[in-house]
Amino acid sequence: MNRIKRLLALTLTLSMVLPFVPKGNAAEGMAPGWVAAESYLTFPGDPVYEEDRWADVLERRQAAEEGALLPYEGRDWAQGSVGECYETALIRLQCAANYVDDDFEAGAAFLSAGRAFAAAESGWYDQNRGRDETYYRLSVEKYRAFLIYHVGYVGNWGRSLVPALDALSMTVEDFFNAPYMDRVSPSDRELVERSVEEYQKVYDREKLRIFVRLDGEDLSMDTAPQVTAQRVMVPIRAIAEALGADVTWEEGTNAIILERAGSTVTMTIGKTAATVNGKRVEMDVAPYADGNRTYVPARYVSEFFGQTVSWDGENNRVEIAEDKTAWKKDETEALVLPMGALLGFAWEGDPTRFGFMGRVPRTEASDGANGVGENRVALPRDLCREALEETWSIENRETLLETVTALLESGDDKEFREATKEVRYLSYGEIARRAKSLSEVDQYMWPRTKELWDKWTAKGIRAWDLCRVAAFLEWGYTGGYVTYGEAMELLEKATEELTEKFDSWDEVYENFLEGYYWCLREGLGDKTVWDTDLGMAYQYLKNSPDTRTLFNDQLLLEEK
Repeated sequence: MNRIKRLLALTLTLSMVLPFVPKGNAAEGMAPGWVAAESYLTFPGDPVYEEDRWADVLERRQAAEEGALLPYEGRDWAQGSVGECYETALIRLQCAANYVDDDFEAGAAFLSAGRAFAAAESGWYDQNRGRDETYYRLSVEKYRAFLIYHVGYVGNWGRSLVPALDALSMTVEDFFNAPYMDRVSPSDRELVERSVEEYQKVYDREKLRIFVRLDGEDLSMDTAPQVTAQRVMVPIRAIAEALGADVTWEEGTNAIILERAGSTVTMTIGKTAATVNGKRVEMDVAPYADGNRTYVPARYVSEFFGQTVSWDGENNRVEIAEDKTAWKKDETEALVLPMGALLGFAWEGDPTRFGFMGRVPRTEASDGANGVGENRVALPRDLCREALEETWSIENRETLLETVTALLESGDDKEFREATKEVRYLSYGEIARRAKSLSEVDQYMWPRTKELWDKWTAKGIRAWDLCRVAAFLEWGYTGGYVTYGEAMELLEKATEELTEKFDSWDEVYENFLEGYYWCLREGLGDKTVWDTDLGMAYQYLKNSPDTRTLFNDQLLLEEK
């Protein structure tokens, strides 16, 4: 009777406990016998803990504990999930320890374990998009295995280890206080310790380094920013040129004059007083010279030119960006991007970015002397100014605003409408008869003008004018000729007219292209505008995964 009671009690206990035992993932957290529990890593949800896969891990663990050696097949790398690569690395460590009298094979097995740790580390980084404690713990295990294999396998131990040791609050002694590390020779250990000590000094200095980002991109400078009176000071030319400003220097007064988009800022070496468009502004730190560079406060210079500035203390970084809060009509920019896309793309710009490129200087390859390639630093400010001047004869702020104003008022559409007065009421037969006495160009242009008038009537060739307004103001913004707010205010007029006249982007660009070729006075023969280089470029942009979302016809219809 007592036996029956005990059996019922056991059955009741099991019925209460068993539902809480996880199925399939019961193995999570079980370290192998040769790994300390506190140093063992788990990866919740990883496929390695599924029943069949975990059974395979346990089988290979048992074989390793019983003295199995590392198979040659598949030892060069590791495949599978993060957890699978990690468990493979641990098993390879034990297999490496099983080589008692063969140092060469033991070393090769430790190398193989290191590669498995590296595969887990890489997989974890890809999965989490960053470096965290788990990433660095995998990194430390990787370097331990590589060191046992051969000290020369890693080129710079300090550079490799110091970031991980710092992130995990470990010392180099902690690094060596681990299983199998007694296999490292005293001379190899000394080499690693010395490399870590030397690089630690560089690393500590780098941690204090100040970074500057403009519109989310790192702004490189030939001399590092400095901190004075709790203000980040930056080389004046680097920050000014990235913002699109021109810098001049008055040698007699030590004044620095910055000009951008019609605004003038004056600062003076050693003085906290500045002027912005003639109005005095008091700063809490003065510009100064250090070596052959002049340093100015990043915040004041940026804010004087309408930028927002914030401090990212975690990353020692100044974040500078265009202040778009004053312009709340986001739909304007959404319409502007496709309007200027074709011309911006034709000048090797990025149609998906307002201004066609970031404001941060970029390195470009170019042909140097004697045909030898070399790299040059290209300023987006200068590239955009070049685009305006070389093709459109726009040399400065004044000519940009004059050109944009003329295009918004009438542009080439006015000339087109004047030309149609000669032909709009004539039949094609009458035009053909009269054209015989005209110049060769007019023999083509008269019937072409009649054709375009019959097709577009009140729309004229207006898309040709309005899309140029968008492209010119985008180049002008990056070139430092107009502010973002000025550009948006003018562009709102262009987008209003465009949405009033056109219902689709295909219609916009057909009108644009026909206006372009009409102004060129070029005959297309049997081709349509879609068969031209520009027409095919538009088709490419409209179908490319990177740009096709720009050409949303709904944007045009919503504004009607």
